[in-house]
Parts: sequence; structure tokens; C-alpha cells
Amino acid sequence: MRLRTIVTAAAVPAVTAGLLLTATAASAATTTGAVTTTTTAAVTSPGAVSATTYEHGLDDTTNVTTGKTDPTGNGPIWAYDNVKRVVSAVPDQAGNNTWDVTVSTTGSYAAFANPLKGFAWNGHGPLAGYVQYVVQAPPGVVPSAKNLPYWTDPSYRSQGVVNQLFGLPRDSTQLTHVPGGNDGQYNFVYFGIPGAPGGLYFQHS
Repeated sequence: MRLRTIVTAAAVPAVTAGLLLTATAASAATTTGAVTTTTTAAVTSPGAVSATTYEHGLDDTTNVTTGKTDPTGNGPIWAYDNVKRVVSAVPDQAGNNTWDVTVSTTGSYAAFANPLKGFAWNGHGPLAGYVQYVVQAPPGVVPSAKNLPYWTDPSYRSQGVVNQLFGLPRDSTQLTHVPGGNDGQYNFVYFGIPGAPGGLYFQHS
């Protein structure tokens, strides 16, 4: 993920704090429960779609120099992630083929650099988080679980995975983002990061 903000546990937004409170002993399993609860509730809505895909070797980025840079312009790479993504799309009350989409991500990172300072560090640990979007799709373009493969190429970021769910190419711009509300909101937590308060490294919008 691209680093935007690093904060202490006391200053974490409420939804991210929920992840922290349920994550005991730096366990990915307990964090998974916290992240996917929202998705499970969302897909009970009429017309909702949910699908799962996996990515192996997804590069994770920060804003300090590490010696490696993401080729798509997302910044310096500090780790490679193996993740499970659960993507849910729920019809928005605004209608007009507008969808509330959540990409819930859980998994683990394998670091070669410290994301706070950029120095060499070989570490491993769990991660969890989500990204939310509100998008309007063109007429006739709707999400389908059939569009999401079991394995997704690690070049796909969250937005690319959403495009995939709608049957669109990775870099498509056909989904129009609806400003305001939850569009673009994200929260992630990484466990076991040296130099981060309590070893917890947060990225959030």
C-alpha cells in the first residue's frame, strides 16, 4: 500500500482502531474477522455481489527511499505481500448503476526494508485493511463474481481488482468515482514493524 499517514494507536480512526482491538498477539486470524465483518453484512443486501481472489508477490510501498521503486509510480517498495482480497459491491441508494464497493484485504508481508526509515530489514508479519469506493458504472456494466479469478496478477491494485469485478481491464477509467462520502477511504495495519509504536504501522486516508 502507498504510505499516506503513520499514527500511534491512540490517534487511529475509529474503524482502524476496531481492527487493532480485535488483533491479539499480532494474529492475522483475529484481524481477518474484524475486516471481513463489514463485507459479510454488506453482501446480504439485494443485488449485492461478493467475490474472493488471491495475489502473491504484491509490492508494498512507502514514502522513504528503500532502493527499489514501484514501476507504476506508487513509490519506493519496502515489502512483498501475499494477500486474500474479498471484494463486495452493493447497489447504492442513489441508483443509476452506482455501487458501494469494499475491497477487504488480509494476508502477510515479507519486508526487505523498514517502511519508516528505509534501512535494510528482513521481517515478516500479518496485515489487514480495506479500501472503499463509490462508483458509477456505464449502462450494462455490472459486477459479477465470475469476473474475478482465483489468482490475480500482483500488478493489480485495489482499483484494478474492482475493475476486474466489473469485467473491465485493469487500468480502465470507465467506472466514475462519486466524490464525497466513502469513496477512496482506506485503513490498513501492519504488525511487527520496528520503530512503530507497539510495532503497529498504520496507513489510512
